[in-house]
Amino acid sequence: MAESHAKGVEEALSLVKGGLGGIADQVVPWFFANMPDYYLRTHSVTEQVHHLQAIISGRVVTDNHAVRLASPDGRKITYISPSASRDLHGILAGLLGEHIETARIYTTADGQLGLNEFLLAPQPRAGSLRTGDGGDLFSTALDTMRASGELPETDMTAFAAFLAAANAEYVEKFDPVRAARHFRLLREIGGGDDTGLLIEQCTAPTVPAAPAVPDGAGTALPAEPCDIRRETRIVVAMRHPPATGLLLQIARIMRRLDITVHRSYADTFADESGETAIMSFYVSHKGDLILDDSALWQNLRKKLRLVKWFAPHELEILADEEAWPIKRIMLLQAACGFAHVFLAKDNQWAFSTQNVVRIVLARRAETAALVDWFEARFDPTLGDREAAARRLEADATDAVNAVADERERAVLLMIQRFFRHVLRTNYFLDTIYGLSFRLDPEFLPPAYRYEGEELPFGIFFFHAPGGLGFHIRYRDMARGGVRVVPTRTQEQFELESNRLYDEVKGLAYAQQVKNKDIPEGGAKAVILLGPLGDVGLAVSSVINSLLDVVLPGQDTPALPGVVDYLGREEIIYCGPDENIQPAHIAWMVERARQRGYRWPSAFMSSKAGAGINHKQYGVTSIGVMVFAEEMLRHLGIDPFTQPFTVKITGGPKGDVAGNLMRLMFETYGDNARIVAVSDGHGGAWDPDGLDRAELLRLVDAQRSISAFDPARLRGEGAWVATSDTPEGVRRRNTLHNTAHADIFIPAGGRPDTINTRNWHDFFDRGGVPTARAIIEGANLFVAPEARKRLAERGVLVVHGSSANKTGVICSSYEVLGGLVMTDEEFIAHKDRFVAEVLDILRVRARDEARLLLAEIRRCDGCKALHEISVDVSLEMNAVADALYAALVARGEPVEADPALRQVLLGYLPPVLVERFPERIFERIPLRHQYALVAAHTASRIVYAEGAGWLAPLARQRDAESVARAWLREDGRIRDLIAAVSRSGLPEATAVVHLLERGARKRATEEALGLE
Repeated sequence: MAESHAKGVEEALSLVKGGLGGIADQVVPWFFANMPDYYLRTHSVTEQVHHLQAIISGRVVTDNHAVRLASPDGRKITYISPSASRDLHGILAGLLGEHIETARIYTTADGQLGLNEFLLAPQPRAGSLRTGDGGDLFSTALDTMRASGELPETDMTAFAAFLAAANAEYVEKFDPVRAARHFRLLREIGGGDDTGLLIEQCTAPTVPAAPAVPDGAGTALPAEPCDIRRETRIVVAMRHPPATGLLLQIARIMRRLDITVHRSYADTFADESGETAIMSFYVSHKGDLILDDSALWQNLRKKLRLVKWFAPHELEILADEEAWPIKRIMLLQAACGFAHVFLAKDNQWAFSTQNVVRIVLARRAETAALVDWFEARFDPTLGDREAAARRLEADATDAVNAVADERERAVLLMIQRFFRHVLRTNYFLDTIYGLSFRLDPEFLPPAYRYEGEELPFGIFFFHAPGGLGFHIRYRDMARGGVRVVPTRTQEQFELESNRLYDEVKGLAYAQQVKNKDIPEGGAKAVILLGPLGDVGLAVSSVINSLLDVVLPGQDTPALPGVVDYLGREEIIYCGPDENIQPAHIAWMVERARQRGYRWPSAFMSSKAGAGINHKQYGVTSIGVMVFAEEMLRHLGIDPFTQPFTVKITGGPKGDVAGNLMRLMFETYGDNARIVAVSDGHGGAWDPDGLDRAELLRLVDAQRSISAFDPARLRGEGAWVATSDTPEGVRRRNTLHNTAHADIFIPAGGRPDTINTRNWHDFFDRGGVPTARAIIEGANLFVAPEARKRLAERGVLVVHGSSANKTGVICSSYEVLGGLVMTDEEFIAHKDRFVAEVLDILRVRARDEARLLLAEIRRCDGCKALHEISVDVSLEMNAVADALYAALVARGEPVEADPALRQVLLGYLPPVLVERFPERIFERIPLRHQYALVAAHTASRIVYAEGAGWLAPLARQRDAESVARAWLREDGRIRDLIAAVSRSGLPEATAVVHLLERGARKRATEEALGLE
């Protein structure tokens, strides 16, 4: 090294050492004098020195610089900054998309420096410290707790389980006082969704003040002395916290109330039931304590109880600048989401989510007038509510009409339309988990109403943390699945929200057409989540919010605090759909029970214990296979004696597809040749049939088709593709079109996969369809126009409302089982009950399959098969509706009418009739009994007599007269058939055949005086 350079290095090193040493002489004593005692007790000397080196070398205190430290894996991040240059809110906003598992937030006593540590998920669990170079820290922590005397020995087993749910850092920095407090608090809040709050005063380093009683947490906990200041400790605890943004929201709330956070500690515990967060904030208000009887604490408590259910949003600027409460901002979030959904059809760019919010913020006065009017409509404490609402509505209307800009006025008018048609909301309940709105379907804008279209019976709109959703039902008595649609980007969320209402309505109406065999009409709920949304939190929010507006009061149709413009009790039955897990199902039923829903076991179907799990029993696949079998016979193939080929979308781990594969192989053996399978992860094709054993292996292992062993391929050109390459995606996406088979069964996939743009791809280059028939095992896989085009080219398409209806029929029977039996009785009789239900499913599917194929033969091409399917459903539903209305109008007990009683008992599985006859008419709601009798009567007649006879006759007379006449004649013809069969006449078989083919129809017409 050159001598001049050596001298430079020596001089620079001396200056650096001297400069840093001088700073260190000032900073180190100051640091130890001002950092909180808890930091000094729980951080090793190595950690403290590491932080000091960053403070000194980064000149954080001397030159107001900020330093960010990150661990090699990026899972631990430390921010050290002068409080004046970069506050906590900015740091937390920068971590908005991260799942913060642990946070340690410190401010020096003089306020000059903030040191904030964050551990991002996933972190190693406490159990990982049982062995290793550091010794058994987990056992050491347990021994420390025992020695401290903070907990009795009787609690130590439970405490060990609690500690195992913590992460490794919690044990490494173990403090028995904190851990005991956390353990007690978690025990107090239980497993519910409510937020536990605790407020305590600590005014001296050694003498704690008496603790206050916690909010929602029961017994007060021992106080811990503060470090230096007069501080108030506020502890917030919650089960299933939001994965992102929680600390930021709490920090924003405290800032708006001028509350200073001196230090804060947040810990997350994770066990088999989910996560729990405990956050402690040491705060002051203008240098003084926050008292538990102060207005400030009451205000803060309301906001903290709501924080779990509120996601960060641009509209929060109204809280900062206009002092709007969080709940009011939630209402406006909901209104903006609603306006976007229903204006996007006009112009999705002009009325994007961002533009709608921008317009609302630009028109604050008009927006505030609309919100004031809404609040007046539903404030249960308002004296002359109607007069106040009318006055405020007039003011809001004048303000909105005065807006000159067309787009701005369109947004405000849509919000006004929304507010005007709300019939119930949970907005004014003391405890909410999100917002729900029961809407009058007449709210629908012109663009969403088509001539001759049937309006839904009821519409619910939900605003959940990070998402929104709809529940739509087409009848008073209705049921349908709850589906969650997560999105990964804001762009995807925008695209899905543009079509959200149409998708929910389409799914609900498909259910309505499908549910012709059962008492319940069609319904569907879809929860759309933004990229930071949490599925579990959203499900909890929507279900709680739904219960808020359907639960009755003591003597009223709605809960106290819910202003009711509807005027009747509503009965809601749900079922599982996409992204609803078994744990969600069990929780929904238990939550309905906890909250006093009158039929909790019927609230959610497909329960693991007292229910019929659709995937376990393959209930939807049973119906699909019956239709496939009848279709193959129609095409001239006997599946029991002749080989046939099938192509399927939906992989081996899918409910419908996986069970269908198993059922086909079990029923038809080697005659069933599945040549193509595709799912979200890939596809496989083998013209000789994919290996049976390998497919069943994937079904058993719940694996994607992409895991198919290529060594098991046999046919020429056979292949397996995964969706992690562009070529694999192309092959998977086109396989359902290109593979040739006798029948195609879409058993999974997004709605409208085959649509108006690509339906012609289903034909090969010679114009021949790649399958002669399509059995729609998945709802709406083929778009309506595409279905029509395929039919015009000779493809027989079995509508999903027919092909996959057995799933909803099964759920309907599960509802009845839950109404009649206790959970224990359901489980005790489950084997027989399920077997009887599965037999019923086969009968219902075969009845319709044979009816539709008979009609297509009789029609001889005059109408497409899928159109006949819809016609049959509409006929059954129309007559059932008319009969239901007549029964409701009369209001007489079904039990007292012999004919109707026989219909109801004949619908039920025999085990219910034999074992619980006295409960059937006591426990099934009367409206449900009416709907059951109406639906079963209509479907029996149409299946027996064919399409097109019942509905005109019911219009010519009336539905009830026709139904009763047919039921009487049915009994008489049955007796006559029995007599002929016993007669021994040579032509008895022919006579019986003629009686079965048309005698009831003719006898009914005569009984009605039409002959």
